[in-house]
Amino acid sequence: MAKSKHTPRAPGRGPRKAIDLAMDHLNAGRLSEAEFALRASLMARPNDADALNLLAGIALRKGDSASALSALQSAAKAKPRDAGVHFNLAGVYRRCGKPLEAAEHYEIAAQLKRNFTDAEVLKGEVLKELGDWDRAQNAYETAIAYDRNSAIALNGLGQCLAKKREWKTAAETFATALDLLTPQEALKRSHVLLGLGTALLNLGSGREGLSALVDAAALAPGNEDLLLLLERHLRHARVLPNNPSFPALIARLFENVRVSPRALSASAAQILHGDQELCEALNAFASPEAEFDKTRAAAIAKHRLLLIHLRSAPITDAKLELWLTALRRALLLETTKGGGSDITDLLPLTTALATQAYLNEYVWYVAEDEVAAAGQLLNTGTAPASWATLALLACYRPLEQSDLSGIDQDAIPDEIRPLLRQQIEEPAEERRIRSQITSLGDITDATSQAVRQQYEENPYPRWVRVGKRSSGPFREAIAESFPYLQPDLLPTTDKPRVLIAGCGTGLETIGVLNAFEVSSVLAVDLSLSSLAYGIRKLGDLGITSVEYRHGDILNLDRFTGEFDLVHSFGVLHHMAEPKRGLAVLAQTLRPGGYILAGLYSRIARRQLNVARDMIAGRNIASKPSDIRNFRREILTGQMDPAIASLANPASDFWALSECRDLMFHVEEHQFTLLEIAQLFQETGLEFVGIEVAFGPDLEKFRAEHSDPQDLKSLTLWHDFEERNTDVFGGTYRLWARKPG
Repeated sequence: MAKSKHTPRAPGRGPRKAIDLAMDHLNAGRLSEAEFALRASLMARPNDADALNLLAGIALRKGDSASALSALQSAAKAKPRDAGVHFNLAGVYRRCGKPLEAAEHYEIAAQLKRNFTDAEVLKGEVLKELGDWDRAQNAYETAIAYDRNSAIALNGLGQCLAKKREWKTAAETFATALDLLTPQEALKRSHVLLGLGTALLNLGSGREGLSALVDAAALAPGNEDLLLLLERHLRHARVLPNNPSFPALIARLFENVRVSPRALSASAAQILHGDQELCEALNAFASPEAEFDKTRAAAIAKHRLLLIHLRSAPITDAKLELWLTALRRALLLETTKGGGSDITDLLPLTTALATQAYLNEYVWYVAEDEVAAAGQLLNTGTAPASWATLALLACYRPLEQSDLSGIDQDAIPDEIRPLLRQQIEEPAEERRIRSQITSLGDITDATSQAVRQQYEENPYPRWVRVGKRSSGPFREAIAESFPYLQPDLLPTTDKPRVLIAGCGTGLETIGVLNAFEVSSVLAVDLSLSSLAYGIRKLGDLGITSVEYRHGDILNLDRFTGEFDLVHSFGVLHHMAEPKRGLAVLAQTLRPGGYILAGLYSRIARRQLNVARDMIAGRNIASKPSDIRNFRREILTGQMDPAIASLANPASDFWALSECRDLMFHVEEHQFTLLEIAQLFQETGLEFVGIEVAFGPDLEKFRAEHSDPQDLKSLTLWHDFEERNTDVFGGTYRLWARKPG
């Protein structure tokens, strides 16, 4: 706490004696004695600001904020021009959750004392918390004018500049703040690095930006929000940082329950490719004629990051998939040939490969000799010959399809139990859930029936993990995403009643719950298999408040005017008449309600259409074996570049349900933004804005179109997409509202 001004007195007399005595007690750590002395002094002089200020300090040390606040309020009345008293009072107001009062008294303190840097800095911090970014910026700039070496003020100013998307100046400001901090100030450095990394990423300096975030995470290992931010940026990363600590951090992220492992796949693949010893070991199994090398297999089995990746998310790298497919084949053939090796000691590797096979839904290519060898595993009796044999069997088919009645439950090793949970217990739980889901009525539309059948066979997407995160008010989130909206166009509620039209396997549901505070959620889907999967996964996260219904979007007309938010991502373009589906969803909205619609971009999917045309021309079926074989042609370079480009880490190429959805869907419509503008107009919806995943793309658009209202022009966005064909990643995320 700041010291208040007091009139000097001769030592040892009157109130001054009591204060000196209290100070002696405080310095010796005797809080009770100090408090007693001060209260005795206040009995004689109840308005002694010095005594009240000290008494407040004692109350704070004892955790009694209410008493500290009362004492400082009295001190401020007694000594209204004491900057130190107002500074301390502001701090207690802030601690008590009263930021407006805190800002007021920091301002008073700054006015009463010249060059009061700390008051300006903390005023800026409070104003930032209040969302008053302009006044916060003024406070930080004033503090820097007083002390250009104030790293806290520079960091705050950088945050204000970033809020205004002035990324270049923000990055320079953060860099200056970082230079002023010593290596020992780890927590402060992590905060500055966080801002610097975000600014650099939005400027398009991907490697440097990610490097700053990695350094920040190393300095603040307990900062979960920082890890989640890093995960989000790695999802869209096009380069990797050079930090030596990055591989260990990726492994740590894979093991964090709040992080989506799929977002890390591309980064993990690049790290694995950089491990020369691992690549040499994997490549040794690439040739069909190569002898089985158990020493190399054992080295692979000890590679921590590889095994974590295999158990956490589908591999999204062509070369790694080909290597691992060859390794799986080598393990199988070695086990089933006469006089083959005992691979029991490779159980961690075989179980990891089995888990990976289940995660990618057995989309990896299977050669003819593997089919025969896998058949031998099935003919060894009801119980497997060994646990390694069981794991190998799970590399080719889910264990729920096998008779495991002969297994001794007490003898199951720890490496096998997760497989049994994943491949037997969880599917059984989903079958139980499926039987309890309420229906909205019969699904009679022919296209809806066909789409339903696809997703009953292949629920999409089969996700592993998405952590629960803190959500915020809906109105505030929309205002943050689209700051150009006038207040009367913002949502009318902070906690909307939500309809998720086409909730699939629950990934969109958890996305909504992580983003917004809600009053209720109704989640609807055509596929019972998808619904059961989603209900189980959300139940694992403790989310049980969502109401689920099985049915067609076309049957939602009974909910006219009931919802504040309709979320329908990746659904309308699979209907026979997307316009009809959108009209039904618009009907369910209350006046002033919002809709998020995910629709395919014809521009971005031009290359995909080459593959779809080839599939149709060659009459390739959507059964698993045909999908595996077609993927194999792509992975081994037998396709033209337009089709080969589909095997990129961000593509829905790496699991069976995803690949079927991507290239083999029974019904698909694609749009341009000009067509969507017409679609919104015809269904009575008003376009609000479009999401752009990659920050530099948004900055590029802003550089071309300086008027904020240009962000609401689908014509301008269409023109921009024609020149930047991958800006929306294949699917638009469009926000619109129902006027009223």
